[in-house]
Amino acid sequence: MNLTEFEKILCDFSTGFKTYTKLINDIKRLDSLIQANEKRLNDSLIKIPFTHLYFVDGLGIFKHQTPTLLKQNKQLVSNYNKKLIETKKLSNSLHRQLDAIRSDYLNSNDNEAEEKDRLANKYLGQFGQS
Repeated sequence: MNLTEFEKILCDFSTGFKTYTKLINDIKRLDSLIQANEKRLNDSLIKIPFTHLYFVDGLGIFKHQTPTLLKQNKQLVSNYNKKLIETKKLSNSLHRQLDAIRSDYLNSNDNEAEEKDRLANKYLGQFGQS
């Protein structure tokens, strides 16, 4: 592969990795929101003493916030699952790109390797700095 193609793959990988990092942060944020919502939902239910069971009050009515919390939980879990699927697809794509970069670099001659080193440092060096 020539240097232009190599640089394009590096650029695509760099952009994809930034997107992947953003998706992971979104998943972490959604996870914490789901946990907080489930805690509020559990707190809104009436607990049966000495068991791990919950029930509605004697009139069969939930506390006023329970239906809203259930709806929010459904939306959060749905968004979480969509982001997770998107992240898995992107992860597979990034692995393929990284394999292509690695194999091309290993099969290049000394002059190409130096130029590819420079390009790799340009695009991938930012990920080593945290």
